[in-house]
Amino acid sequence: MIKITITHKNRDNKLMLSTKNFEQFLGRVKTGVSKDSVARLRESIAYGLSDIQNFKGMKTWQHVIPAAEYGKDTAGNLVFKASNGLLLLSFVDITDIDGVEGVKRSVMVLPSTFCALTSADGRGVEVLVKYTDSNGELPSDEAAAEQLHRIAFASAAAVYRSMVKATLLTSVPSMNADFLMTLDEMPYFNPKAAALKIDRNVRRQNLEMQPANAVTVNEASDDKQNGNKDSISQSIQHMMDFLNSKYEFRYNTVMKYTEYLEKNGWQIFRPVDPRMQKQMTLEVQLQDIRVSIKDVRNFLESNYIRNYFPVDDYLFKCSGQWDGEDHIRELARTVPTDNPYWENWFYTWFLGMVDQWRSYDMRTYGNSIVPLLISRQGYNKSTFCRRLIPQELQWGYTDNLVLSEKRQVLQAMSQFLLINLDEFNQISAKVQQGFLKNLVQLPNVKTKRPYGGHVEEFPRLASFIATSNIDDVLFDPSGNRRFLGVELTGPIDVSRRPNYTQLFAQALAALDRGEKGYFDIDETKRIMDWNMQYRVEQPAEQCFSETFCITDDESRGVYLTAASIFQELKQKYGAGMVGNSLLSFGRKLRNINGIKFRRMSKGTEYLVVRM
Repeated sequence: MIKITITHKNRDNKLMLSTKNFEQFLGRVKTGVSKDSVARLRESIAYGLSDIQNFKGMKTWQHVIPAAEYGKDTAGNLVFKASNGLLLLSFVDITDIDGVEGVKRSVMVLPSTFCALTSADGRGVEVLVKYTDSNGELPSDEAAAEQLHRIAFASAAAVYRSMVKATLLTSVPSMNADFLMTLDEMPYFNPKAAALKIDRNVRRQNLEMQPANAVTVNEASDDKQNGNKDSISQSIQHMMDFLNSKYEFRYNTVMKYTEYLEKNGWQIFRPVDPRMQKQMTLEVQLQDIRVSIKDVRNFLESNYIRNYFPVDDYLFKCSGQWDGEDHIRELARTVPTDNPYWENWFYTWFLGMVDQWRSYDMRTYGNSIVPLLISRQGYNKSTFCRRLIPQELQWGYTDNLVLSEKRQVLQAMSQFLLINLDEFNQISAKVQQGFLKNLVQLPNVKTKRPYGGHVEEFPRLASFIATSNIDDVLFDPSGNRRFLGVELTGPIDVSRRPNYTQLFAQALAALDRGEKGYFDIDETKRIMDWNMQYRVEQPAEQCFSETFCITDDESRGVYLTAASIFQELKQKYGAGMVGNSLLSFGRKLRNINGIKFRRMSKGTEYLVVRM
């Protein structure tokens, strides 16, 4: 059983020590025994308020020693008990596009990876690698265990460094190397990891750590002097020539990754994932071209790869192809509804969606309208939404966005083309009136890349559409002008495939003629009036409707303040008004459509008729 050592200093600066079996330790990491402290540390570092060394509480922070089980003598010194056969590799300065999780995925593919944890500061990864000697055993003597540990570090570091887009801390390896107690709800753990077999007879002089590029540079210099091998620059050039002869590459500027097409294979571009990157590296090395996986990765992630703008490319192919027919409204007519404005509303929204895709950096507004398809289940609402995007751009459609993950949402705004807010009725009133209302009108997106150092501005691409199975879904008492409510009277006709070329060609032609992809004041008022039927009527509003009616005739009605009306309703309905304050009721009253009011010295009065 692996027992790791955990140490910390108490307030009297006395060393405290405990041991845990690995499963117990991992349980503490998952549940977060130090959850609050770790969260404060990560927040402090993220906002530049402190570094690790000066963070309050760091003096008493727990340190984890994974390599061995230690005890403590009377003088407070560590005493070696047994080797765990675990090697600690600490990765920092992560450049992987997926950050910490990307590093975890990279080390997971290696069979000797025992565990991978997010570091305490949230910006690095602690990797534990399993090893034994060539006989599958671990030394019981501390000196022998230390020697084997150093040999293992030299062997493992070379392998893991080539796999990970991060910097490996390469201080002199030691059995008592530690890392800070951390929090990771989803650590990688492989209890059946295959141990690296290490020859303990390797001479000690070979164990000295060298800079990451020292071996390569020295070998290259010797090779150049001997004249029998290529120089580094020649090797890299040969690698680039070979890969370009076999593949066509492009950098997807929307998805932020490199894609490849095999020239003698299927004519489809695919992302260069880690597995494919390793295959390319092996193909290059089998050609006797002396480069590492880092060299291949540097090429694939460099400006030597041409930029590809997938949306611009698709729209360019459609531009000028319009046949003069109204394909957009024809598509709208596949949605059966009694809404007399639907065809024109959909037409304007569709123009706004296409306009949002065009690469304009200095937008002052976004496509801020959301069609809301309302019907019972089985009316093909989600299918209709998905089919608005052509197959070539289907990567740009999503219907599983989690609005509570605000950072993910902002990133999606710059990477997706159409976001379907499926099951819209499950979105809370607070989110609908606050975050979502602000989100749909953003012209651009400002966010920080994962582990980035500053906030950046990205062009917004995404437009929104929504579906709901119930009709009382809109909460905003001020009018719900961001939504185009359309209630279906039957299933949507999805039997015919849309003519995408003509749809987008028509939209581009209309935009080039100066047609607008937004709604003016009169149209917005019409939308607000239409959406009244889909508003969620609050209990206080229902109580008001059953007690008062509104009028324009002052001879029939009486002017009352919100406080007077509120008091009458409380007396009449009692518990029905629980949860409503006078302030919130006054706001609801002011937003009742058509209510007449006047401002007096004692406050605003509303013209009502008692029923």
